[in-house]
Amino acid sequence: MSPTERKIADYLKDADANTCYLSIQELAKAIDVSPSAISRFTKRVGFNSYQEMRLMLADTQENTKEVFFPEIDETDSIMNIAKASFQNGISSLSSTLAILNEDSLTRALAILTNARKCGIFGLGASKIMGEAACQRFLRTSLDTRFFADYHMQLMLSGTLTPQDCALVISHTGRNKDILRIADILRENKVPTIVVTSSASAPLTRKCDVFLFCVSEETKYRPEAISSSISHLMLIDTLFTLYAIKTDSNPEYFTRIRKIVNSTRQ
Repeated sequence: MSPTERKIADYLKDADANTCYLSIQELAKAIDVSPSAISRFTKRVGFNSYQEMRLMLADTQENTKEVFFPEIDETDSIMNIAKASFQNGISSLSSTLAILNEDSLTRALAILTNARKCGIFGLGASKIMGEAACQRFLRTSLDTRFFADYHMQLMLSGTLTPQDCALVISHTGRNKDILRIADILRENKVPTIVVTSSASAPLTRKCDVFLFCVSEETKYRPEAISSSISHLMLIDTLFTLYAIKTDSNPEYFTRIRKIVNSTRQ
Protein backbone atom coordinates (compact mmCIF):
# COMPACT_ATOMS: atom_id res chain seq x y z
CA MET A 1 0.00 0.00 0.00
CA SER A 2 0.97 3.59 -0.56
CA PRO A 3 1.38 5.84 2.51
CA THR A 4 -2.10 7.30 1.91
CA GLU A 5 -3.69 3.85 1.59
CA ARG A 6 -1.92 2.70 4.75
CA LYS A 7 -3.24 5.79 6.55
CA ILE A 8 -6.81 4.94 5.51
CA ALA A 9 -6.38 1.26 6.47
CA ASP A 10 -4.99 2.13 9.90
CA TYR A 11 -7.89 4.47 10.56
CA LEU A 12 -10.50 1.88 9.57
CA LYS A 13 -8.83 -0.81 11.66
CA ASP A 14 -9.49 1.21 14.80
CA ALA A 15 -12.80 2.68 13.64
CA ASP A 16 -15.69 2.99 16.06
CA ALA A 17 -19.29 1.91 15.50
CA ASN A 18 -20.32 5.18 13.84
CA THR A 19 -17.73 5.03 11.04
CA CYS A 20 -20.01 2.94 8.82
CA TYR A 21 -22.51 5.81 8.81
CA LEU A 22 -20.09 8.43 7.46
CA SER A 23 -20.38 9.66 3.89
CA ILE A 24 -17.24 9.40 1.76
CA GLN A 25 -16.66 13.14 2.20
CA GLU A 26 -17.00 12.91 5.99
CA LEU A 27 -14.62 9.95 6.19
CA ALA A 28 -12.08 11.72 3.97
CA LYS A 29 -12.21 14.77 6.25
CA ALA A 30 -11.78 12.62 9.36
CA ILE A 31 -8.69 10.90 7.92
CA ASP A 32 -7.40 14.08 6.22
CA VAL A 33 -7.26 12.60 2.72
CA SER A 34 -9.24 13.30 -0.45
CA PRO A 35 -12.55 11.55 -1.28
CA SER A 36 -10.92 10.22 -4.45
CA ALA A 37 -8.23 8.56 -2.29
CA ILE A 38 -10.98 6.80 -0.32
CA SER A 39 -12.62 5.70 -3.57
CA ARG A 40 -9.33 4.29 -4.92
CA PHE A 41 -8.72 2.53 -1.61
CA THR A 42 -12.09 0.74 -1.73
CA LYS A 43 -11.24 -0.64 -5.19
CA ARG A 44 -7.72 -1.56 -4.07
CA VAL A 45 -8.99 -3.73 -1.21
CA GLY A 46 -11.56 -5.50 -3.36
CA PHE A 47 -14.85 -3.63 -3.01
CA ASN A 48 -16.94 -2.39 -5.94
CA SER A 49 -17.89 0.83 -4.21
CA TYR A 50 -17.60 2.82 -0.99
CA GLN A 51 -21.18 1.83 -0.15
CA GLU A 52 -20.19 -1.85 -0.27
CA MET A 53 -17.29 -1.21 2.10
CA ARG A 54 -19.62 0.62 4.49
CA LEU A 55 -21.84 -2.46 4.64
CA MET A 56 -18.81 -4.56 5.56
CA LEU A 57 -17.93 -2.11 8.32
CA ALA A 58 -21.49 -2.35 9.62
CA ASP A 59 -21.21 -6.16 9.65
CA THR A 60 -18.16 -5.99 11.92
CA GLN A 61 -19.95 -4.00 14.61
CA GLU A 62 -21.25 -5.98 17.56
CA ASN A 63 -24.32 -3.81 18.11
CA THR A 64 -26.67 -4.23 15.17
CA LYS A 65 -29.77 -2.99 16.99
CA GLU A 66 -29.64 0.45 15.40
CA VAL A 67 -31.78 -0.02 12.34
CA PHE A 68 -32.55 3.44 11.02
CA PHE A 69 -30.36 6.20 12.46
CA PRO A 70 -27.19 5.82 14.52
CA GLU A 71 -27.95 9.01 16.45
CA ILE A 72 -31.43 8.10 17.74
CA ASP A 73 -33.23 5.22 19.42
CA GLU A 74 -36.74 4.32 20.52
CA THR A 75 -36.44 6.49 23.66
CA ASP A 76 -36.07 9.67 21.60
CA SER A 77 -38.96 12.07 21.28
CA ILE A 78 -41.42 11.99 18.38
CA MET A 79 -40.08 15.31 17.06
CA ASN A 80 -36.44 14.16 17.17
CA ILE A 81 -37.30 11.09 15.11
CA ALA A 82 -39.34 13.24 12.70
CA LYS A 83 -36.45 15.70 12.34
CA ALA A 84 -34.02 12.84 11.67
CA SER A 85 -36.33 11.52 8.94
CA PHE A 86 -36.52 14.94 7.31
CA GLN A 87 -32.77 15.43 7.60
CA ASN A 88 -32.13 12.13 5.86
CA GLY A 89 -34.21 13.28 2.88
CA ILE A 90 -32.56 16.72 2.85
CA SER A 91 -29.12 15.09 2.91
CA SER A 92 -30.01 12.88 -0.06
CA LEU A 93 -31.27 15.88 -2.05
CA SER A 94 -28.23 18.02 -1.23
CA SER A 95 -25.76 15.27 -2.11
CA THR A 96 -27.59 14.49 -5.35
CA LEU A 97 -27.59 18.15 -6.37
CA ALA A 98 -23.87 18.38 -5.62
CA ILE A 99 -23.02 15.66 -8.14
CA LEU A 100 -25.65 16.55 -10.75
CA ASN A 101 -23.99 16.55 -14.15
CA GLU A 102 -24.99 19.13 -16.77
CA ASP A 103 -23.77 16.96 -19.64
CA SER A 104 -25.94 14.05 -18.50
CA LEU A 105 -28.97 16.31 -18.21
CA THR A 106 -28.32 17.75 -21.66
CA ARG A 107 -28.05 14.29 -23.21
CA ALA A 108 -31.17 13.09 -21.39
CA LEU A 109 -33.11 16.11 -22.62
CA ALA A 110 -31.94 15.47 -26.20
CA ILE A 111 -33.20 11.87 -25.99
CA LEU A 112 -36.62 13.03 -24.79
CA THR A 113 -36.75 15.82 -27.38
CA ASN A 114 -36.02 13.51 -30.32
CA ALA A 115 -38.38 10.75 -29.20
CA ARG A 116 -41.67 9.98 -30.88
CA LYS A 117 -42.86 8.07 -27.81
CA CYS A 118 -41.49 7.53 -24.30
CA GLY A 119 -41.92 4.27 -22.38
CA ILE A 120 -41.42 4.50 -18.62
CA PHE A 121 -40.32 1.48 -16.58
CA GLY A 122 -40.01 0.79 -12.86
CA LEU A 123 -40.73 -2.12 -10.50
CA GLY A 124 -41.31 -2.39 -6.76
CA ALA A 125 -40.84 0.98 -5.04
CA SER A 126 -39.63 2.40 -8.36
CA LYS A 127 -43.01 1.55 -9.90
CA ILE A 128 -44.42 4.43 -7.86
CA MET A 129 -41.75 6.71 -9.32
CA GLY A 130 -42.59 5.47 -12.82
CA GLU A 131 -46.26 6.31 -12.35
CA ALA A 132 -45.31 9.75 -11.04
CA ALA A 133 -43.08 10.34 -14.09
CA CYS A 134 -45.89 9.35 -16.45
CA GLN A 135 -48.34 11.63 -14.63
CA ARG A 136 -45.97 14.56 -15.13
CA PHE A 137 -45.16 13.97 -18.79
CA LEU A 138 -48.84 13.52 -19.64
CA ARG A 139 -49.02 17.28 -19.13
CA THR A 140 -46.67 17.77 -22.09
CA SER A 141 -46.90 16.89 -25.77
CA LEU A 142 -44.61 13.86 -25.32
CA ASP A 143 -46.49 10.62 -25.97
CA THR A 144 -45.85 8.78 -22.69
CA ARG A 145 -46.67 5.15 -21.76
CA PHE A 146 -46.47 3.38 -18.41
CA PHE A 147 -47.92 0.10 -17.08
CA ALA A 148 -47.83 -1.07 -13.48
CA ASP A 149 -47.84 -4.76 -14.44
CA TYR A 150 -44.41 -6.28 -15.15
CA HIS A 151 -45.57 -8.33 -18.14
CA MET A 152 -47.16 -5.24 -19.66
CA GLN A 153 -43.86 -3.43 -19.17
CA LEU A 154 -42.11 -6.29 -20.96
CA MET A 155 -44.53 -5.97 -23.86
CA LEU A 156 -44.09 -2.19 -23.96
CA SER A 157 -40.30 -2.56 -24.11
CA GLY A 158 -40.72 -4.84 -27.13
CA THR A 159 -42.81 -2.28 -29.02
CA LEU A 160 -40.36 0.62 -28.71
CA THR A 161 -38.04 1.49 -31.61
CA PRO A 162 -34.93 3.65 -32.13
CA GLN A 163 -37.32 6.54 -32.88
CA ASP A 164 -38.73 6.25 -29.34
CA CYS A 165 -37.05 6.43 -25.94
CA ALA A 166 -37.23 4.81 -22.50
CA LEU A 167 -36.97 6.13 -18.96
CA VAL A 168 -35.96 3.33 -16.56
CA ILE A 169 -36.07 3.92 -12.80
CA SER A 170 -34.40 1.51 -10.37
CA HIS A 171 -33.11 2.16 -6.86
CA THR A 172 -30.50 -0.64 -6.89
CA GLY A 173 -30.04 -1.03 -10.65
CA ARG A 174 -29.69 -4.78 -10.04
CA ASN A 175 -33.26 -6.08 -10.20
CA LYS A 176 -33.28 -9.05 -12.62
CA ASP A 177 -36.66 -8.15 -14.10
CA ILE A 178 -35.71 -4.54 -14.83
CA LEU A 179 -32.40 -5.74 -16.30
CA ARG A 180 -34.39 -8.00 -18.64
CA ILE A 181 -36.38 -4.98 -19.78
CA ALA A 182 -33.14 -3.04 -20.27
CA ASP A 183 -31.75 -5.87 -22.42
CA ILE A 184 -34.84 -5.78 -24.66
CA LEU A 185 -34.53 -2.01 -25.02
CA ARG A 186 -30.88 -2.40 -25.91
CA GLU A 187 -31.60 -5.11 -28.48
CA ASN A 188 -34.15 -2.78 -30.10
CA LYS A 189 -31.64 0.12 -30.00
CA VAL A 190 -34.03 2.27 -27.95
CA PRO A 191 -32.32 5.39 -26.50
CA THR A 192 -32.54 4.86 -22.74
CA ILE A 193 -32.28 7.13 -19.69
CA VAL A 194 -31.71 5.49 -16.31
CA VAL A 195 -32.35 6.99 -12.86
CA THR A 196 -30.63 4.96 -10.13
CA SER A 197 -28.91 5.15 -6.75
CA SER A 198 -26.05 2.85 -7.76
CA ALA A 199 -23.52 4.21 -10.23
CA SER A 200 -21.77 0.82 -10.45
CA ALA A 201 -24.94 -1.22 -11.03
CA PRO A 202 -25.31 -3.41 -14.16
CA LEU A 203 -28.23 -1.23 -15.30
CA THR A 204 -25.95 1.76 -15.90
CA ARG A 205 -24.05 -0.26 -18.52
CA LYS A 206 -27.23 -0.90 -20.49
CA CYS A 207 -28.30 2.71 -21.08
CA ASP A 208 -27.28 5.78 -23.06
CA VAL A 209 -27.26 8.14 -20.09
CA PHE A 210 -27.88 7.70 -16.38
CA LEU A 211 -28.74 10.15 -13.62
CA PHE A 212 -27.32 9.19 -10.25
CA CYS A 213 -28.89 10.09 -6.93
CA VAL A 214 -27.03 9.72 -3.65
CA SER A 215 -28.55 7.50 -0.99
CA GLU A 216 -27.16 7.20 2.52
CA GLU A 217 -29.09 4.01 3.27
CA THR A 218 -27.18 1.01 4.57
CA LYS A 219 -28.16 -2.64 4.81
CA TYR A 220 -30.32 -1.64 7.78
CA ARG A 221 -32.42 0.51 5.40
CA PRO A 222 -32.37 -1.40 2.10
CA GLU A 223 -35.64 0.12 0.87
CA ALA A 224 -35.61 3.17 -1.40
CA ILE A 225 -36.71 5.56 1.34
CA SER A 226 -34.77 8.82 1.29
CA SER A 227 -33.42 8.09 -2.19
CA SER A 228 -36.96 8.03 -3.60
CA ILE A 229 -37.17 11.75 -2.83
CA SER A 230 -34.10 12.36 -4.99
CA HIS A 231 -35.48 10.08 -7.71
CA LEU A 232 -38.67 12.12 -7.77
CA MET A 233 -36.71 15.38 -7.93
CA LEU A 234 -34.65 14.11 -10.88
CA ILE A 235 -37.90 13.16 -12.63
CA ASP A 236 -39.29 16.63 -11.90
CA THR A 237 -36.10 18.12 -13.33
CA LEU A 238 -36.47 16.17 -16.58
CA PHE A 239 -40.13 17.16 -16.82
CA THR A 240 -39.35 20.83 -16.23
CA LEU A 241 -36.50 20.83 -18.74
CA TYR A 242 -38.69 19.23 -21.39
CA ALA A 243 -41.64 21.53 -20.72
CA ILE A 244 -39.52 24.69 -20.86
CA LYS A 245 -36.77 23.86 -23.37
CA THR A 246 -38.52 21.53 -25.79
CA ASP A 247 -42.31 21.55 -25.70
CA SER A 248 -43.41 23.74 -28.58
CA ASN A 249 -47.09 23.42 -27.69
CA PRO A 250 -47.84 25.26 -24.42
CA GLU A 251 -51.53 24.97 -25.28
CA TYR A 252 -51.30 21.27 -24.43
CA PHE A 253 -50.17 22.00 -20.87
CA THR A 254 -52.93 24.61 -20.50
CA ARG A 255 -55.56 22.17 -21.75
CA ILE A 256 -54.51 19.44 -19.31
CA ARG A 257 -54.48 21.94 -16.44
CA LYS A 258 -58.01 23.05 -17.36
CA ILE A 259 -59.18 19.41 -17.33
CA VAL A 260 -57.60 18.79 -13.92
CA ASN A 261 -59.06 22.02 -12.51
CA SER A 262 -62.53 20.90 -13.60
CA THR A 263 -62.39 18.15 -10.97
CA ARG A 264 -62.22 20.70 -8.15
CA GLN A 265 -65.06 22.61 -6.54
